[in-house]
Amino acid sequence: MRRADRQIRTHHAVVLGSGMAGLSAAAVLVGHFDRVTLVERDTVSPLTSGQGHRGVPQSSHAHGLAFSAVQQLERLFPGLFRQCVTAGAVQMEAGSQGRAIYHGHTLRQAPSDINTLLATRPFLEYEVRRRVLELPRITLRENTEAAGLIADASGDVRGVQVCPAGMTALAPENLEADLVVDATGRGARSGAWLERLGHPRAPEERVKADVTYASRHFALSPDVLGNDRVVLVGATSAQPRGLIFAAQERNTWVLSLQGYGNHRPPGDPAGFLAYAAAVAPQDITHHLHTATPVDEITFHRFPCGIRRRYDKLHGFPAGLLVIGDALCSVNPVYGSGTALAVGQANALDTCLNRPDGSLARRYFRAAHRVTNLPWWLAACGDYSLTRQGKRSRLLGNGFQRLMAAAERDPRTASAVLKSLLLVESPLSLTRPHILRQILTPARVRQVSPA
Repeated sequence: MRRADRQIRTHHAVVLGSGMAGLSAAAVLVGHFDRVTLVERDTVSPLTSGQGHRGVPQSSHAHGLAFSAVQQLERLFPGLFRQCVTAGAVQMEAGSQGRAIYHGHTLRQAPSDINTLLATRPFLEYEVRRRVLELPRITLRENTEAAGLIADASGDVRGVQVCPAGMTALAPENLEADLVVDATGRGARSGAWLERLGHPRAPEERVKADVTYASRHFALSPDVLGNDRVVLVGATSAQPRGLIFAAQERNTWVLSLQGYGNHRPPGDPAGFLAYAAAVAPQDITHHLHTATPVDEITFHRFPCGIRRRYDKLHGFPAGLLVIGDALCSVNPVYGSGTALAVGQANALDTCLNRPDGSLARRYFRAAHRVTNLPWWLAACGDYSLTRQGKRSRLLGNGFQRLMAAAERDPRTASAVLKSLLLVESPLSLTRPHILRQILTPARVRQVSPA
């Protein structure tokens, strides 16, 4: 990475939050600034690779990396994929080792040469944090939270006020910086801070999800389901319940149940397994009744997807950027959170390498392009599950016919898989062959050769 243009002062950058978005941003910024400070509210340095922290409430649930996330992470951290596998993560060939079931149809399995990674969020974050803190000129300040922004007379941001975590009544410390990056998640306070400085909040787009997740880990070998390493049963409007059963590191599997609206998974062990049995294939149910749990049932509620449109603001102050869930937060069932965060970090790197005009304007436009496809994929999925009416029925019926075709036809199955993993645009699903498979009645449809 080249040093940034001297029009942007590059002495000190501060990143608020050390989740995947914050760590990725710090890895980028250290190539452009003399020093980088990570400000983290929790204590994270003594954590082992199996421990989460308070700032990541979804850390107990099923987790893996979409193919695009693997590519984006390898760009920032060469060799990370192999590092994680060596440390115990599960490598999965997505086309032949993933079982996806929607509307009662199972996506046809076939080798795809798309390698992905299955591991808990704390495991992945630990491995990335190790790499980041090994970089020169990066300082981690734990148990510290941001209390507000520092601005100059023109309204541009020149740093951040910080205080010990949970002690905001104390006089804050001024931490001066040439750039502040807010990576504090969907509850980020940067909008309120901007208002204090006389700037407007970013317009927000919201998509209702109203989904509750319940998860538990079990001691099981990676090959307990034969060749399969993950099973996904998608919720539908007729059956607003689903699950993910996925291999994770160190001979464990995680069962994450999902329920929309009032179909919330129960918290007692017997009720948890009964809820799973109503959704899961029989081979999963068989193993769950004899498997040993290794933790308690944990819950995470996701009310809605949020996208903050900073790209639409005019006169945004210099010295502040927003990244990760603070910018765009989508339903975790779609598995695109890490890809979004790291993709935005790589977009920031590109903007810093090509200084031309306002960094904020260029970055937010680039970040919008990164988020646009995953946002609309998630929005369509959530809309079909949470809304009633003609449009919702059309989305649901269309996807049902697509999955029926993907159960029989290898080319359709490959296109669906690549769309789900963000390898290709969903526009690939409008190819003539696939449209014929969807629109032609099953009794006369010919299955294409593999």
